[in-house]
Amino acid sequence: MSIQITKLNFSYPESNANLFEDFSLQIAEGWTCVAGSNGCGKSTLLKLIAGLLVPDGGKILCGNAGAKAGVVGPAAGDVLYCAQETSEPPENLYTAFWSDDNEARKFFSRLCVTEEMLERYETLSGGEKKRIQIACALAERPAVLLLDEPTNHLDAKTARMICEALGDFAGTGIIVSHDRAFADSLCARTVYLYNEAAAFAGGRDCVVYDSYPCGLTKALELRQSGADQSRGQWERLNAKAASERGRSAALEAQNQKSKARLSKKAIDSRDHDAQRKIDTARILGKDRSTGDAKARLETQIRQTESERDSVKKALRRKEGFALSQSDYSKPLAVDEAVLEVGSYKLKIPRVEIKRGSKIALTGENGAGKSLFVRHVISLLEKAGRANEVLYLPQEISDAQRAAVFRELDGLEESERGEVLSTLYRLGSEPERLEGLKRGDNLSPGELRKLMIALAVQKPLSLLVLDEPTNHMDITSVVALENALAALDCAMIVVSHDKTFLQKVCNASFVAERDKDQGKILVIQ
Repeated sequence: MSIQITKLNFSYPESNANLFEDFSLQIAEGWTCVAGSNGCGKSTLLKLIAGLLVPDGGKILCGNAGAKAGVVGPAAGDVLYCAQETSEPPENLYTAFWSDDNEARKFFSRLCVTEEMLERYETLSGGEKKRIQIACALAERPAVLLLDEPTNHLDAKTARMICEALGDFAGTGIIVSHDRAFADSLCARTVYLYNEAAAFAGGRDCVVYDSYPCGLTKALELRQSGADQSRGQWERLNAKAASERGRSAALEAQNQKSKARLSKKAIDSRDHDAQRKIDTARILGKDRSTGDAKARLETQIRQTESERDSVKKALRRKEGFALSQSDYSKPLAVDEAVLEVGSYKLKIPRVEIKRGSKIALTGENGAGKSLFVRHVISLLEKAGRANEVLYLPQEISDAQRAAVFRELDGLEESERGEVLSTLYRLGSEPERLEGLKRGDNLSPGELRKLMIALAVQKPLSLLVLDEPTNHMDITSVVALENALAALDCAMIVVSHDKTFLQKVCNASFVAERDKDQGKILVIQ
């Protein structure tokens, strides 16, 4: 079942502008990834397709059967939407799990959902709840399945399990995701949403899209390449027009000299010979060539400028940290030890973390990653070096949020300007920065970027990031990974985002279970 969106118009009541304006898109069967910056309408688009929001105009039709011409919204019963949030159990959890339909029950088996998990839903991990949510959705066997950020907070094993289950879905699937490895494994197409005014000079202030017949990673590469090409083409044509205008000005100067030579004003009225020469030159058009050449060049200039103006000039934005130095060069030695918390043990070898060490710390949830991170931070604190480390936790408490804003408020104007500049380079849009100046609440993703922007203003020996890309859009993820890759201080990055780790890190530690030694940290 395909999805046909025609001339969709939609705006939120509190907004002065349309989010979608004459927006048309067709999505074929199979899996499609929808990506883009925060605020570009990804979740809104899914909710419009699901019928949870009503468009201001246009049509959204799901397939030929059951969707009558002119009907606004999807065909009832054909579409199922899975939100990011999993705090509440799915409505069909018990009926689907205990169904007599083996086809429905197989999804619970594939995703390792047990009866015991149903009894303690409130105490399950986020990954376990997401597996239940996906199993319940697949058990319904909808024609269209919509998933909003399905892999947030999931370890690699759980994400792989969900990806394999979704791969058997035979309908039309759409995922909103910034997880490139997951999207690449599942999706054959990518739709990238963006505000045209923010991406191109002279663009409209509404959401448009580019479509790519490939996964998210390749789509981002093609998008960057396309932006570079359009900007390069515009700049070449603009330079050509400038060169032609320069030649036109030179011809105009020559033309003025020619006119002066053919003028009789400076000739004595009795100098008949000189007057005859001028008359002959006028008749023969001896000096007319410069005027004709200038006229031809003016036509060429108009053609070049018209061609230039037909090219969508992609706007360029700076990325990375606006700093030259932001780190110490003090290494940290971590001696061999067995870390214990109750019956929980993690054996670690001796490691030296020095400037330029960028360590990817991976492993299943509960394997001991957080324990190792806390141990490293405690060593710095015991050495009196607590001010040299930034730890960005996976979940940020209200107290930590308040402390971040107190630090921001205490900065000098120039320092605050550097922080805002760094936030922009990390993918934040100007309107969000204005909200920050007014003291508006920040999303979790924006708050993480603010904490990093504040931290790199001062010397660091170690930057510890626990799932830094959670809650971030793909624009911010790419900007952050480019910035971190260029930073010199030592890092420990806990993440399940394989693509992000490959771009940022140069070493790998894996926390895993060993049948003889319990949980062990392995250096690869």
